[in-house]
Order: sequence, then C-alpha cells, then structure tokens
Amino acid sequence: MTTPPKISAKGPTNRPEPKSKAAESRAVEREKRWREVTGWFRSVASEMKRVTWPSRDEWVAATMVVVGLVVIVALWTRLISWIAELIFHPNGA
Repeated sequence: MTTPPKISAKGPTNRPEPKSKAAESRAVEREKRWREVTGWFRSVASEMKRVTWPSRDEWVAATMVVVGLVVIVALWTRLISWIAELIFHPNGA
C-alpha cells in the first residue's frame, strides 16, 4: 500500500519534509555517538575473549592470600592502637 502524494505549492510529491540543518546535525551526532558506544562494547567483548582466566585453584589461593593479609593488617592495627592507648592513657582514663 502506498501513501498518497503530498500536495504542495509546487505540486504533488512523495518526499518527506526536509529537516532543519540543526535537527539534521543532531541526528548525525546522535548516530555517531551510538556507533562509538556500540563499537566500544564490541571491542570490550572481543578483548574479554582473549583474557586468560585463572583456574578455580588459582582463584581460591588468591582469595586466601587476600583474606590472610586483611587479618594480619587488622591485627597489626589493633596492636598499634593498644600500644598507643597504653602510652597516652596509662591509667585507663
């Protein structure tokens, strides 16, 4: 089914109304931005396929190291705090 021709001062036409230059410029910018964003996601997906992911054993070992270091730092911080408390508040006041 075809649309009926539009009637203008110059006669019937099937062309869409021309956009203003500003609207056309915005549409071009929007399309350019969309291409950049989709291109970025495509490149990220491509890069993620090249990553060598660690095995389960490596994940567990790394997690244990992190948890162990957090515990050590927490104990060290508590020790320093306790020593500072003894120095600056000798009577527990």
